[in-house]
Amino acid sequence: MKRYFSSVLLFLCLSILTTAYSQSRTFTGKPIYQILTKRAGTYLGAATVELFPNIAPLHVRNFDSLVSVNFFDSTAFHRVIPGFMIQGGDPNSRSGSISTWGNGNPNQPNVNAEFSAAKHLRGILSAARDTSINSANSQFFICVAAASWLNGQYSVYGRVTNGMNIVDTIVNSPRDANDNPLQKIEMFITYIGSNDTVPQIPALNLPLSGSASASTVRTLKWLALYDAIIYHVEVSTDSMFSTLFKSVDVGTNLCTVTGLSSGTKYYWRVMTNNGGHFSSYSTVWNFYVSGLGIESQNDLNAKINVSPNPSMGQFLFSNLEKDETIEIFDITGKMIFKTITKNNSHLIDLTEKEKGVYFYSIYNKNNRIQQGEIIVQ
Repeated sequence: MKRYFSSVLLFLCLSILTTAYSQSRTFTGKPIYQILTKRAGTYLGAATVELFPNIAPLHVRNFDSLVSVNFFDSTAFHRVIPGFMIQGGDPNSRSGSISTWGNGNPNQPNVNAEFSAAKHLRGILSAARDTSINSANSQFFICVAAASWLNGQYSVYGRVTNGMNIVDTIVNSPRDANDNPLQKIEMFITYIGSNDTVPQIPALNLPLSGSASASTVRTLKWLALYDAIIYHVEVSTDSMFSTLFKSVDVGTNLCTVTGLSSGTKYYWRVMTNNGGHFSSYSTVWNFYVSGLGIESQNDLNAKINVSPNPSMGQFLFSNLEKDETIEIFDITGKMIFKTITKNNSHLIDLTEKEKGVYFYSIYNKNNRIQQGEIIVQ
């Protein structure tokens, strides 16, 4: 994401680099910045970004300190790749030859990597670096599309909250063979405030609390929250969570738990991190892993069976009753299928859907009687 070269530093640049950290402000939430852009000296537009001190405090402090001394002003977005990202923040792009843009300055202080579960989605701001994971400094990039191959490899520390249309305009600029825009696109960054909102508490969704299955693998799911960047999931064999079976951060609203033990009840809860604050924990739900061959703690005759599961896309629901409603949802919570049963079995065909985990709910006279997950291989 970044290249280096050796050069003689200008005195002014040295002063900026050595004093920047001392200028950093105290954060009460997510600091907000405006990135004003000009193309060939003409105003292009402005985007607003908020940074994540709860996720990458070192990178946020570095960015803020550089803004405080106007370091970014008149530097360029020197690299634009449609369908991927725009990159900028190199001091060479202020007045140096275009051949040096993106090479960086070897005397800039570096920031240690802060890899996390945060995902590189559209609008995410992340730290550019060289081959060394701890080589990030002033250069950053903004994704215009999801870039999953960067997850866990680059340090996410912010996102665009307004003005993605400007980012799209920049990424689609005419460019040369090195992805440099043919006309210089300058940036001017100012601090404009703080987002101090506390995220909502996650609402758990699946598996239904008190449900049972013989499977030793469970996918836990909760409703996605708009401002959530990372969710923290805890699973325990006691309701006080004094001993944790699993404690993990995830960047999406589901978590697969493996290695569960038969004959054991598990408790789970979720917390949201929006980059500036943490939510309280959700309510605690539980599920039971029944003994081998036992499908329910309750009435076995009432258990609705789904087979095969996993499958290539066809699932036979059996032990149904007439006029029950079956609904299928994808991992985002979007309903993709709904039917009302005509007899005691029903074949559902998802062969045209993407591979992955889906969720079902079955209702009888407006009451939810069973939930579960199915896997398309």
